[in-house]
This record gives sequence, C-alpha cells and structure tokens, in this order.
Amino acid sequence: MNTPYNEVLGFSEPAQLKILLLTGDSAMLRKFRQLLTPQYTLLVANTVAEGIAHGYNDQPDMILCDSMMHDTTGYQFLITLRNDPVLKHTPFILFSRPNGPANMRKGMNLGADDFLVAPFSGEELLKSIQSRLSRFYHIRDTYHATSRELVSAGDINTLPVNDRLSKTESKILDMIARGMSSRDIASYQCISVRTVDNHRHNITKKLQLSGPNALVKFAIGYAGAMGR
Repeated sequence: MNTPYNEVLGFSEPAQLKILLLTGDSAMLRKFRQLLTPQYTLLVANTVAEGIAHGYNDQPDMILCDSMMHDTTGYQFLITLRNDPVLKHTPFILFSRPNGPANMRKGMNLGADDFLVAPFSGEELLKSIQSRLSRFYHIRDTYHATSRELVSAGDINTLPVNDRLSKTESKILDMIARGMSSRDIASYQCISVRTVDNHRHNITKKLQLSGPNALVKFAIGYAGAMGR
C-alpha cells in the first residue's frame, strides 16, 4: 500500500495537498475520485477556463489533465499553463482515456512532468503523483536553502532573465529547474546532447555565472523566485 505523500511531508491533514483534475469523462472522474480523495483534496474542472480559475483561486499542488477536453485538448491547456507566470511551475501530469489518442512525446515536449497512457493502474497513478510532488518540493526546499546565497551574489537581482535568453534557452532553463539532465532535455526536445550542452554554455555565459553548479543553482533559485 502506498504511503500518502502528505505523511511523508509530515502533514497531519491529507487535505492540505490539493490536486486539480481536468476531465469531461465521467468514468475517469469516478476512478480518480475513488483513488485520490482518501489522500488529497480533489478539485474538478471541465474546461480550460474553469481550470485556470481553480489554479488562481485554489493554488493546487498538482494538476492532472485529460488529453482530450470538451473545449480544447490537454496539450493546449498545458501550453496556456506553462506560459502563465503564476501557474507555470505547477507539477502537471497528462493522461489519456482508454481507446483514446495518446501522444506522449508531444506532451513531454510541451512541458508535462509525466504522461499516463490508459489503461493505467491506481498504483501507477499514485506513484507518479508522489514522485512528481517529491521532485517539486525538493526543488522548493533547495531554493529556500540557497536563496540567501543567490541573492547575496546578486543572481536573482539580474532579472528579467528572459530578456537575455532566446526562447529555446528560456525553455531549457526551465527544464533544468525541474531537475532534468542534458540527456532528458535532449530526448524531449529531439536534439542532441551536445546541442543541449551548447545551450547550457550559452546560458551560463549570458547570465555571467561561474562554477560547476552555478547554472543549476540559478535555475532553481529563479524558478522559486518566479513561482508562487
């Protein structure tokens, strides 16, 4: 049996972690509600507009999104989310319906943290949620531990970063902040590891960083500064 992630974090109330579910499929809604409500507070939306409203009003700890929505696709909602300055760092898992289309490569390239292809078990769902939440809070904890060092070094005060970087470089910086290696980034972007390493070198140079871990530290600190 899976240990609720809330207990791992030391929370006394499981409802402290909120998951936003976007789906218009009643069968999938019943499945998710049965699996998640013992451990998490489940928020439900049928449209992108409802999803964005929940994101701003309720600040969910994670978003689970159907790849097919009533008014659009989960991929389009993911694009909207990753371009939103408030919600862009929220952990995001896409899932497909049984016998429905599933384009895992597209979802991961757009910035999904995971893609569950139906049929998937309840154990697979819970493990994916726990793993992505663990990574997210690890990044947040690392940010809090290093933020004083970054601020004293003047790194965060060099914002806005996007004015210095190309669109591709900004996307790679965000992937680095989410704990992705050069190999992971290369796979998701369909480019070579050498190309990713060249981008990392250019980012480091443009941001005037130095030291072997300077880029990773900056990426984590920048993500924390720009997150909620």
